[in-house]
Parts: sequence; structure tokens; C-alpha cells
Amino acid sequence: EALKAGESFTVKPGQAIPVAAKLEDAHASISLEWINGESDACSRSSGQLLPSGALNAGTRSLSAIALETWKDSTLHKLLEARRGSDNRDLRLEKLLRGYLIVVVLAGVIGGIWWWQHTGEWTKAMQVMISVFVVSCPCALGVAAPLADDIAASRAEAHGVFVRTLGLWKKLTRLRQIVFDKTGTLTLENPVLVNADSLATLDEKARQALRHLTSGNLHPVSRSLFDALGGTPDQVLDAEVIETPGHGLHFEQNGVVWALNRSKDGSADAVFTRDEAEAASFRFHDALRGESSDEVYRLAKRGLRISILSGDREPKVAAIAEQLGLSRDHWHHSLTPDEKAAWIAAHDPLGTLYIGDGANDSLAFDAASCAGSPVTGRSFLEHKADFYFLGHSMRFMSSLLDIAATHRRAVHAVFGFSVTYNIVTATMGLFGHLSPLLAAILMPLSSVATLSIVALTFRADKKRDLASRDALMPEVGLPAVG
Repeated sequence: EALKAGESFTVKPGQAIPVAAKLEDAHASISLEWINGESDACSRSSGQLLPSGALNAGTRSLSAIALETWKDSTLHKLLEARRGSDNRDLRLEKLLRGYLIVVVLAGVIGGIWWWQHTGEWTKAMQVMISVFVVSCPCALGVAAPLADDIAASRAEAHGVFVRTLGLWKKLTRLRQIVFDKTGTLTLENPVLVNADSLATLDEKARQALRHLTSGNLHPVSRSLFDALGGTPDQVLDAEVIETPGHGLHFEQNGVVWALNRSKDGSADAVFTRDEAEAASFRFHDALRGESSDEVYRLAKRGLRISILSGDREPKVAAIAEQLGLSRDHWHHSLTPDEKAAWIAAHDPLGTLYIGDGANDSLAFDAASCAGSPVTGRSFLEHKADFYFLGHSMRFMSSLLDIAATHRRAVHAVFGFSVTYNIVTATMGLFGHLSPLLAAILMPLSSVATLSIVALTFRADKKRDLASRDALMPEVGLPAVG
């Protein structure tokens, strides 16, 4: 917030560039993953623009000159946008207020009627107190929150954490689910296609490659470091030098090790020793675990599945093909405003949007419901209705099953409560209910409503598991949509 236009500032590796700025250093490597969805890092030269929200993907801090204040930056506008508050269930509060007004009026009117027609003030007080006691709204005030707690606990078992009270109601009204691509449908890092190429390296070469990729934020480096696994027997103290847009290299004992782009395009990266190729690597975007099966299950439920991505067309098309989505179900090269506009024009009240980057912030605001994966550097957990852990999308069907069970439990509780209150209040108004009996019935009604919630969730658990298994395709995955 202290930044002003014209001031110089430093951005450490892995940090976001808060405001639009001009690069002071000779070169820098930045990632626009959370701006336009492209996972590949790109290079910038001295004097070039660094957009607000870009990440410093290099191994060194970069220096830049601010071109705007924090409040004028794109990143600030995206992060400060707020979804509607769901911290209170306003509908339930309104219902309980109306309920209490009806109970008070019924009790007072009933007491006055008995006093006027019998002249017995003790009988009139008995009727009024019995109605007040037996109609206590504790059943609704306790059972409905219990349903929320059980549903949230079930969701946590699937790695999903609920943030807003209105989530369950929104999930039962869904008609479409819209996904961002990079980091949401796909894993953060690309997957090494030819992992067998690592097996051809001797231990010295593996150690050099591990040293090159250790601590580097470029997606290729992160993927290679994960694929290498383990820890080096000897820690190298040579400094890794990054040439933005080209690659990494270091020298030790007169030997130069480097990881660079392929000159002829035959591979995504080439590992060399003294400019002699030691190994070449190819990568591709990998779907989160069970994404194809989960998209099939969701489509089987009658939900429309779409992808809105800022990434390039070939990458989005490849992922859509793996998911079996037809051409009108995916869109590429979209800006944050275009994502939000698409949702606003396509049933926003029935839409769940799942994304992880700053470029998804406006789409979060446009959709009725939103979820975000936890990636360690995500911008959107604080705006999501829920967030999820892990590298699998299989939780989606389970989450919808839980929402359906929550709805059945709440409806059953309300049905019982309405019946109970009508019957007992009528008994009280007719003088057939003593305050003592009312004091016994009231807590019993709470026990009954709590039992209804617990039994509904227990009964539906096995049924939901069986129905989900029945939705699994026996052979292949047909195109969705």
C-alpha cells in the first residue's frame, strides 16, 4: 500500500508483482499463470512491462519501478472484489422470527379467550404457558445447524472444506459446472512424458540436474525435480545462473551443466554437459486424478460442463478432448472480464465455478457458487464457498451427494417440526396440555429432530455410494454435451 508511481521495489522469487511496473534488471523470468492461465514462464527485458499479478519465476529477486499505486492495480481490484456474504442464513432467521411471532400471538390470544369464556385466570395462564413451552423453536434452531455440521464433516472426509453457510442450498440448484483449466482441471506442474530418459543418467548427471532444478519455480524445473525424487548424497555449492527465456546453467570442476530449451523443437527441454546432450525431456499438461470419470458422472446427473481458460487454444483443446467435451463446451484465451461476462450470460444462478488464479476472481463474483483448490499460492480461498486439497476431482460427485442428503434431512426436520407444532399447539389451545407435559414434550421434540438428521445422513451414505458406482461407465467415455 506504500508503493507510489515512480518508486523502485524488489520482488523475491515466487512472489507476485503487486502493481504494473517497468523492469529495471537486464532480464527477468515471470509467470502469467494467474493472469491469463498460461503455465509456461516467459522472459522480460529491461524497460519492458511487468503486469500486476505476474509471478517472479526466476531464481533471483527482480527490481522494478512502479507505474501505479496498489489501489489502482489490477491485482488489487481482483482481490478486493467481494462475493455476497453467506455468513448468516437469512431465510432461516426470517422463518424463526415469523414462527416466534405466531407462537406468541397464539399463546396470548388463547389465554385471553379462556379467561373471557371461563373466568379462570389459572386456566388461561395454563393454556398460554403450555403453548409457549411446547412450541419452543429449539428443534429448528438445533437440528438445522446439526445438518450443516454433519455435512461439513462428511465433506472434510473427501478433502473439501466449507466456508459459507449457503453452500448446500446452492449445490442443490446447480445446472452447470464451469472449470478453469490450468491448476484446476490440470495439475500445477506438467507431467514428464519420457520419464525413462532419467534412467539413462548416471548419478553425477542426476545430481547436477537436481541442483539445476532445485528451488526454481519454472513448471518444467518443478516437474523434473519431482520426477528425480530423493535427496542428493552431496550438496553442490555452485551458483545456478538463469538466462531468462533460455534456461539454467552452472559450472563445477570445469564442467558446464545446463538445462535449456530445445533449438529444433523436438523436445521441451534439453539437459547438456559441456553442450553435449545428456537427455531430452517432453512434457504435457496432466489432468487431476479421475477428472475424466468425474466429468462423466457429473454429465450423467444432467449438469452442463464447460471450460473457461485464458490459455492458448491447442492446450485447452487437448484437455477438452481428454474429458470428452464437445467444441461448444470450452473457450480459450479469455480475459478475467470475458470469463465473468460469459457466466453472467449463461445461467449465473445455477453455476458453480471452480478456479484458482487471480484471473478467475471476477468469474467467482458472477457465479452463484465457487470453489478453489489449495495450491499454496492461490489468491481465491478467501472468496470461495469451499476449497479442496489433493490432486483429484473425484470429490465433486460426493459433494453433490452430501448436498442432496443435507436437503432431505432439513426437509424432514421441517416436516416433523410443522406437524409437531400444529398438533401440540392445538392441544394446548384446547386446554388438553399442562405446562409439565409441555416441558416434557419440548426436549423430546429436539431429540426427535436431531435423530432424524443423524439417521437421514446414515441411511443415505450407503445409497449414495451405490448410486455413484452405478454411474461409472463400463466401457470408454462418450463425448459430453
